[in-house]
Amino acid sequence: MRQLRNMLPWFSNIYTGLMQRYLDAKLHHGLLLSGPRGIGKYQLAQSLSFTLLCKQPSVNGPCEACQSCHLRQAGNHPDFHILESEKQLGVDKIREGIAKLSGTAQMSGNKVLLIPDAHTMTEAAANALLKTLEEPTDNTYLVLITDSMNKLMPTILSRCEKHILALPSTQESVNYLASKGVEDASEALLKAYGGAPLRVEEALKGGDDFSYRDFSDGFQALLAGSPDFQAQTLANKWQDSAIQVAQWCQQIAQQDYIQKQQPSDFTRYSACLEAVKTLQHPGVNKSMVLFGLLKQFQR
Repeated sequence: MRQLRNMLPWFSNIYTGLMQRYLDAKLHHGLLLSGPRGIGKYQLAQSLSFTLLCKQPSVNGPCEACQSCHLRQAGNHPDFHILESEKQLGVDKIREGIAKLSGTAQMSGNKVLLIPDAHTMTEAAANALLKTLEEPTDNTYLVLITDSMNKLMPTILSRCEKHILALPSTQESVNYLASKGVEDASEALLKAYGGAPLRVEEALKGGDDFSYRDFSDGFQALLAGSPDFQAQTLANKWQDSAIQVAQWCQQIAQQDYIQKQQPSDFTRYSACLEAVKTLQHPGVNKSMVLFGLLKQFQR
């Protein structure tokens, strides 16, 4: 039996369900995948796209053996298009993508347009996409991805089949991270990144200059009274990531209060909320705000 490759385990059921509908000729031509950043929406969209392009697809994925799969593996499939932009997705880019969908598929199969950050479309771009969503050419599929569904125009939402994707369970995420070599995968580590395992993976691979590991090591040293990790030293070191530090401190204080019900923990939690708010203001002395916050945790 053909095995489903590179599929995130928490998406296997939705993927299989969508592919079965495709094989039954019941799949909607416009799919919108929405959910928190870092749960693997792009990977799911890619897997869907690759199977739609395959000449011999199954619910377990593309065959990886047909000419269409070979072209896709080489990165030059003529009927697969991705629309990306560093900032906003403008009308010219959308029109460029729509033009590629017109006419017959070069491989005599499906045409797929993937839009990874659909919420960045300008109003003009969204309006330009509407007609294609309403009246797509034959064998055309559009797969839109968003972290912020409320930023999409209602007309776009109404013409797509919406799939709201949830965070994977803690156990699923911990197992996934462990399989990727993250030995200290834990609920606390996940919470630091909003419960999104791919955000954790990115941060620990060096995608972030300042990771939760950096914070946790320094914070524990502060609590232990290390002379090299005093509040002022850490405040100066961490000021470029001040809001993130305050949010992580907030999570710790909140968890401590839930577990111990001590007024001091609630006071720290409140101080964290206030620090996050203060740090939003331009021109604020971030090092000073962090110093005041970290001193409350220092013992």
